[in-house]
This record gives sequence, structure tokens and C-alpha cells, in this order.
Amino acid sequence: DKGDTSASHMPSPPSPDASGSAFLDWASSAGVATSAAFLVEPTATEGFGAVAGERVSVGDILVTVPRASALAVFSLEEEMRQTTTSLAQSHALAYAACRVAAAPRGREPWVALWPATPEGTWGVEGDSWRAFDGDAFRELRRLHEEGEAAARAAHEKLPPDISWERFKLGVSIVTSRAADLVVSGERQPVLLPVIDLCNHRRGGEHNCAIVFEDDHFVLRCERPIQVWRAPALAH
Repeated sequence: DKGDTSASHMPSPPSPDASGSAFLDWASSAGVATSAAFLVEPTATEGFGAVAGERVSVGDILVTVPRASALAVFSLEEEMRQTTTSLAQSHALAYAACRVAAAPRGREPWVALWPATPEGTWGVEGDSWRAFDGDAFRELRRLHEEGEAAARAAHEKLPPDISWERFKLGVSIVTSRAADLVVSGERQPVLLPVIDLCNHRRGGEHNCAIVFEDDHFVLRCERPIQVWRAPALAH
């Protein structure tokens, strides 16, 4: 809506009885293929997430997503591309996420699984930072403040109907869910349905990786995954 200034404009999280299989049915209609081992299940605190329904071996392919089903700068319509030409790719994708959330155009089951409020440091404001202490958290705050300054500068270049709160949520979605991939020789953030349900792990604790081959994004197992453990990507 024109002039909307709240994050409530974004879709709500799925209801407790929402079906992960219904989302996968939509994904299949969009050309996304999943193995029998890849399940989408509700979690206690973070909506839906991915788990292994059976043991997954190294080299197994869990998900393939056609390029046409991805949301990235290369997939933007011409009007949106013109609006974002001066922006960093992460900010251009955040703007695209805002537009898609407002008008999914067939992507409703996917958009419904996006967070309704900012995640990570994008959800921390004011006195809430006092809960964090130590050098590591001070560095985290410094990096966040740098990122927020860049995001606010990008927001100034956007149409006025995109409020800062909406754009901040879009940036949060990109930060928490987009994969940083090389596509056609260029590294860029990409939002991938189904694959974006995978968790991220630091310090070599990931067990999967995404590659772009034959015009598809492929989620492949790099370390064995036991039953009911989560497929995880490197942060």
C-alpha cells in the first residue's frame, strides 16, 4: 500500500497447522525438484525448516532449483532493474523482496514462509544492544552499524512508498536467507525457494553446498547427514 510505514505490510508467518508438503507442492509446480530425503517441517521458533528424512550420503543431490524460479538481480523486470541500477546487489535484491512480498504473483506459498519481522542484528534496536557484551559483540555491532548506514543510503534512492521499516525487513531477508553464489561469472546474492529453508553454520560445520550448473542451482551433500538432522550451508 502507498505510504505504508510498518513491517505489518509484509506477510505473516505460517499458521501452526500449515503444511510443509503444500509448500513443496507449489515448489514442484515452479520446477523445483527435491529428493525423498529432504523434508520441510515446522520448528519451535523459526517457522518451517529443512530436515533429512533419511540418511544422506556425500554427493547426493537434495534440491535443484531452475534459474527461472530464483529471485536475484538477474531475474528482475526491466522497471525494477532501472530503479536499482545504482544500488549494491544486496540492496537491489532487498528492494525486489519488498516488491515481491507486496505482490507475490504466484509466489504466495514461498513468500508466506519469509519472516514477518527483521531477524539477526536487524531486529536489535536501542537498549536491546545492552544484552550483548564482550569484544565479539562490539565488533558485531560495529559491522551492523556500517551495514545499516549503507542500507539507509540505499533506501534514500528508492520510491517513497518503500518505507525504511519495509526495506530493513527486505535487507534482513536477504542477509538471513540469500545464498552468495557465482552465476554467469559474477558473484551475487540469490534467493532460492526451498533451499532458503536451510540453516547456515560457521566454522566448517556445514554439510551441504550450492552449485550452479546446467542452468539450475543444485544443493548437494558434502558431509553425511543423519536422519532428522538439518541440511546446513556455510555462513
